[in-house]
Amino acid sequence: MKSVFRKIILITFIIISIFLIWKWKLVVYGYHQAKGQLSIMYYAEPLDNYLTDKSYPDSLKSKIQLVKKVKEFAQNSLGFEANGQYEKMYDQKGKELMWVVTAALPYQLENYEWKFPVLGKVAYKGFFIKEEAEKLEKDLRHKGYDTRLRTAGAWSTLGWLNDPLLSNVLNNTDGRLIELILHELTHDEVFIRDSIDFNENLASFFGQEFTKLYFKEANLTHSEEYKNYLDQLEDRHLFNRFINNYLNRFENFYRKIEGYSIVQKENLKYQFIEKFKKELSEQPFKNVEYKNYVQTELDVNNAFLLSYKRYSGNYYTLKKQLEESFNGDILKMLNYYQNNFNSL
Repeated sequence: MKSVFRKIILITFIIISIFLIWKWKLVVYGYHQAKGQLSIMYYAEPLDNYLTDKSYPDSLKSKIQLVKKVKEFAQNSLGFEANGQYEKMYDQKGKELMWVVTAALPYQLENYEWKFPVLGKVAYKGFFIKEEAEKLEKDLRHKGYDTRLRTAGAWSTLGWLNDPLLSNVLNNTDGRLIELILHELTHDEVFIRDSIDFNENLASFFGQEFTKLYFKEANLTHSEEYKNYLDQLEDRHLFNRFINNYLNRFENFYRKIEGYSIVQKENLKYQFIEKFKKELSEQPFKNVEYKNYVQTELDVNNAFLLSYKRYSGNYYTLKKQLEESFNGDILKMLNYYQNNFNSL
């Protein structure tokens, strides 16, 4: 009996060793991600600690109170569980905590993808260590991919853990903060394996619709905050719609230059992107910051273009589904996705 038991232990050890060798990079990455998330959770403090701290700014206390109200709305009006979510906050002290790398083929609108257990294929990779993110972005760029490195202000563990609030999100306007919280909480309710783009589109769509519903239920539809949110949303939709409508033109352009040399492709691609940026800057944005962003800060490549497709490419399809299949009832639509599309 002892001999059989020893053999089982030996076989188990061999299997684990083989897995560690085969998936060593994934294991190391998973370790750093878990360490980063657990460290934030460990040092996060209850929201009430900030609310009772006399030295903490009143303007930020009001944002924390808003987060509490949004969570209560999500539980009572949307039926979200949200137990334990956003009960604590990690003070970033103004620093960034997370970085996200995305990549795409240089002459084709196709994402570079990573594969993870449970999540399946994912078109982005997050890091809590900036140098690791920069190293990956540099490696992919040297391999010829279009790349994008950006910071992230929030993340979701999809309901597996109790997510803390990150203090930098309190710098958002009221409407944007409400939307962000509802976006992340939606991930806990609906998440489809191997469908990252659709998951993000759905969370973005629900986040916006739920935010409108929040203002309505709070009798704040005549407030300046709601007007500002709708104006911001209109500009974002204009920005995203322009980009998504341009994607077919990019695809046609890449097909047209398929047989050209790399030098020719790069020159023509540069010219095409400059034309894209010029037309985008001429859109009738209400907020002048969009025009300034396009003209001075916008770094356009395929990874950038696909990021907008990832978060807003299906907006009008989902909007049409809401009106035609659910008679404009966002709660019925939510219920449909909760019951039929959650693979976690």
